[in-house]
Amino acid sequence: MTIRLKYVLFLTILTIFTGCRNDGEGQLTFEMLSAEKSIRLSNEELSPQCSVSLKLPCATKESGEVGQKINEAVVYRLFNQEDMGMQGAMDQFVEAYTMSYKSNMLPLYNADRADTTKRSWYEFHYIINATTEQTSKRTLAYLATIDYSEGHANSIHQLIPMNFNIETAKEIKMKDIFVDGYETQLPRLLLKALMEKTETQNREQLKEMGYLDQVEMYVPENFIVSDNTITFIFNPSEIASLELGTIELVLTYAQLKKYVKPAFIKSIQ
Repeated sequence: MTIRLKYVLFLTILTIFTGCRNDGEGQLTFEMLSAEKSIRLSNEELSPQCSVSLKLPCATKESGEVGQKINEAVVYRLFNQEDMGMQGAMDQFVEAYTMSYKSNMLPLYNADRADTTKRSWYEFHYIINATTEQTSKRTLAYLATIDYSEGHANSIHQLIPMNFNIETAKEIKMKDIFVDGYETQLPRLLLKALMEKTETQNREQLKEMGYLDQVEMYVPENFIVSDNTITFIFNPSEIASLELGTIELVLTYAQLKKYVKPAFIKSIQ
């Protein structure tokens, strides 16, 4: 079932747009789209089920080419689809996920049907809730929170941020921000930030608290750009034990000065 919610999210875009957008395009606006479906694995009244719920902001037609490009990038990142509108991609994902669940899990469930202790193995859900936030004069963060379980004892949580220049709709990548070699230099700063956040003095203390037990510090692919800082996002289990959840480490441009391209700072202010 597809639902189009009856409200529009507005981001106020300053007059910087007037020189690069078509006449009549004064705002970048978003409407919330939704696609939902639940399906039982068998005809039993208490059969396990799979539920999918997607709620995503979609740039409206009034947002022009900028909005269209943002939508295309989001659809590709979340659903690996090209040349498809957001609603169509959401509907297709919901159908494909639930149908795959039934076709793949039903034979296994039939074999385990008599063992009620295994029923939870077949309870699935997949949820995406997304929001948008203007993070600087010229940047927009599209924040998708994913929660899913495929018979796991604990749900898997992920925050997938996408950063856009709101004049060009270009998605901002690490290579746009940092000079060559940042991968080997930033982990030192991130490790220091983690120790400050956790009030620890060394790697051994971090390990005792559940951090960096199986992995060295690295630069994550998920981040949020703002006018003064970059927030680096480590999803659960990436650098810490699952129960510690999502780890956010914030570094200022002053701290990152040696590694940030001056042209990038100018592009967002």
